[in-house]
Amino acid sequence: MHGRDGEQEAIARLLADARGGHSGVLILRGEAGIGKSSLLRHAVEIAAAEPMRVLACAGVESEVEHAFSGLLGLLRPVLDHLDALPGVQAEALRGALGITDSAASDFLVSAAVLTLLAAVAADRPLLVMVDDVQWLDRASASALLFAARRLADEPVAMLLAVRDPEPLPVNTAGLTELVLHGLPSEDAARLLEAHGWTLPTRQRDALVAATGGNPLALIELARLDDLDRATPDLAMTGTLPVSARVRVAFLRQVGTLPADGRAALLVAAAEETGDIGTVLGAAARLGLPADALDLAERTGLVQLTGAEIRFRHPLIRSAVYADAPFDRRRAAHLAIAAYLSVDGKNDQATWHRAVATTAPDEKIAAALERSADAARRRGGAAAAISVLQQAARLSESPADRRRRTVTAAFVALDAGRPALARTLVDQVMAEPVPAVTLAQLNGTIELYSGDPAIAYAHLMRCAELMASDEPEEAAWTLTLAAGSALHAGDMEATLLATLRITDLDCAPATLRAAKGLLEGSEGVITGAELWELPGALAQSQGRNGGGERPWMWATVIGWMGPDDHQALRLAEATGRRVRAAGSPALLTEVLFYHADIEFRLGHWMEGAAHAEEGLRFGYETGQRGWTANFLAQLARFAAVRGEAAECRRYARQALEIALPLRERVAAAMATGALGLLALGEGASGEAFAELMRLVDRGSPRSNDFVAFAMLPDLIEAAVGAGDPESAQRVAAAMEPRTGGIRGPAALARKHRCRAILADDAHAESHYRSALASGGLDQRPFDRARTELLYGEWLRRNLRRAEAQSMLRAAGEAFDALGAAPWTRRAVAQFRAAGGAVPRKSRAVAVLLSPQELEVSRLASEGLSNREIGSRMHLSPRTVGSHLYRAFPKLGISTRAELRGLDLDLELDLG
Repeated sequence: MHGRDGEQEAIARLLADARGGHSGVLILRGEAGIGKSSLLRHAVEIAAAEPMRVLACAGVESEVEHAFSGLLGLLRPVLDHLDALPGVQAEALRGALGITDSAASDFLVSAAVLTLLAAVAADRPLLVMVDDVQWLDRASASALLFAARRLADEPVAMLLAVRDPEPLPVNTAGLTELVLHGLPSEDAARLLEAHGWTLPTRQRDALVAATGGNPLALIELARLDDLDRATPDLAMTGTLPVSARVRVAFLRQVGTLPADGRAALLVAAAEETGDIGTVLGAAARLGLPADALDLAERTGLVQLTGAEIRFRHPLIRSAVYADAPFDRRRAAHLAIAAYLSVDGKNDQATWHRAVATTAPDEKIAAALERSADAARRRGGAAAAISVLQQAARLSESPADRRRRTVTAAFVALDAGRPALARTLVDQVMAEPVPAVTLAQLNGTIELYSGDPAIAYAHLMRCAELMASDEPEEAAWTLTLAAGSALHAGDMEATLLATLRITDLDCAPATLRAAKGLLEGSEGVITGAELWELPGALAQSQGRNGGGERPWMWATVIGWMGPDDHQALRLAEATGRRVRAAGSPALLTEVLFYHADIEFRLGHWMEGAAHAEEGLRFGYETGQRGWTANFLAQLARFAAVRGEAAECRRYARQALEIALPLRERVAAAMATGALGLLALGEGASGEAFAELMRLVDRGSPRSNDFVAFAMLPDLIEAAVGAGDPESAQRVAAAMEPRTGGIRGPAALARKHRCRAILADDAHAESHYRSALASGGLDQRPFDRARTELLYGEWLRRNLRRAEAQSMLRAAGEAFDALGAAPWTRRAVAQFRAAGGAVPRKSRAVAVLLSPQELEVSRLASEGLSNREIGSRMHLSPRTVGSHLYRAFPKLGISTRAELRGLDLDLELDLG
């Protein structure tokens, strides 16, 4: 390949890593004809020589709306491995691929693809190769990207080619990309010479400039064998888009075919599966001879392999289809539909009839709508959206058109495509759509990917419109409004929305849940009652109470409550239900609560792992607000561990998303992380400047909810910076703003703040009250911070023995957590109080990665690799690799030894 040495080396490294047992993903990105397909063929040559198994498919423009069509083409050779999958995953994948009528969701299908690829790779290293990902149906693309982000220690190389500037069906953020550019003049000259064109330098350079060095454009122009036809006006049109030149080249080749050959080629371009039987059957219905495609095959425009027909390059298919007049495209689609109907493939036939229909046709529209329902039940949400859009276009009545468009918008939200949902809503805004429907749609869209303050306004309006006729649905909508207000930084609006639930004519369970939201920090709902709440809510909410909604209520109440251990169990239970239901958009929110609870409990490795998983889902489902929140959580985890560069990077990324959205929880948490980092590094002035943003009403980073949780940090920073007066003013101002936040944890915070600000005559009583309040019993970092401050106060007051005891406890807790900067501070204070030089004895668990630790914990509970993989969405092989790396770090050699192992971290200051 001319001029592609660097790209070939990158592919060779990718395949070598796979052969060495390490998975990798490489995205080849570039314009049409730039050489992506040639590099893929080069990869196949390398794989064949090793040998590696190759699974390949290509996105097809005309089948982009057919859910899982790409996946079927890719996995067809290895479907005999399905029996190796967990039963629920195997059935989900069979249903998605149309092998059975099993119901499934995109989420379960994605997990099945991950497991299947790992199972196939167990035999020998695997190359997964997809060309034209931009035309891959969204369901297939999502499943493959799900696997790509989670394959770790599998002998799998994934090579994906993407055409620019076409929009992608999925988010590829975070994956390694290799952008291909045009060939330089010398390489282009060698390419042209290889195809029979030796040109003068100026003419060659003009041709390269006109094509941008696009290899395919150069080759196709050279194949014309007529320089005067190819470059009659290069001097005048040297800056024309390459795509226009390439298309002209393709159409000139097609133009050499007889009329029957061009007509048959159009049928092949319109038929989405490449099934030769369908193409020939439809061509026969148009009166075309059986050998109509022979010349196209002999000239290399198409290839016939077994039962499939494939174009030499997707651009040929695009050019043939786009260049044909509509009446000929219509005839081709109708012929295909007629053939498919006789063959019993009614859903596909309906699609082709819809493409060929310009006037409203309620019969076809209704058939499309039924087809969309079937697609959605199988998990093809992306396909369902397009089918519903077509159904709306063909609807005969305005009411049906609006209804189908609105339904498509709700499906788009469920599928994690809020931008598309917004576009669909814009289409019906001018029509008499019920106000409650528009408010619900607009509110949900903003909640997913927009401004939480705007979401609050829409959701409150929606709830008021529902209040009389659908009070239970109004109550749920008000909880969403309250959450939106919280993230918008408006505590008063949060309280208002929650209080409004208590005025509705709702069932006792719903009103009890509202009370739990209002007074959750005080634990007004007992532990047993909280676990019974989901069942009671499901009964009270009727048809809307199914699914995971009642569990989300309980999880949020638990998250707000005083018992963090119970909150964690609830989050875990809800997460399991949401995962089993295949709801990645909802799982994103659950993971936020899960990670936040684990931060409080000091389970930082697990919490960071859940935040990282949530970040992936945030990207994948288009939930920008949650994406910002997970970045902020990761910044906070990095801050307390003293990982300065990571903290600043995550905080910067969080703020870049959060500030334009006015997502103030994320903005405040990211800012708080920066303040906490500075405080741990001893930079009190810098910490004070950052943390003051949280309480400055004029700052876009202010949020009372986050500020109250970090008020002790702010006051500590202010006093350390020599500005106790500001700390006093902030504490006084925060009191009325957060009067509704009570409970033992809040009481402990208040005592800690007062202890920092008090004189020596009163400080000790507040320190003791904070430690005795019970609010710190489940929050080791907060307890250790209080012990550290109290120990420092004792040392300053020359009570050295007591100071040593308190500082030893703080240091051991910090070391167990992995809070390196705070450990150093505690050790320094311990030494200053006359303690012996510390002797560290860190448990080896600190050396484990978050996933290694989580895998080890689950294995210690007796779960098999397969069970762990199913729970964590990893392949059994990856689970085994994590354990293989963890065992030496833990000083063990067998799985049985995990069960008696204490993975906590320790610091001996004795």
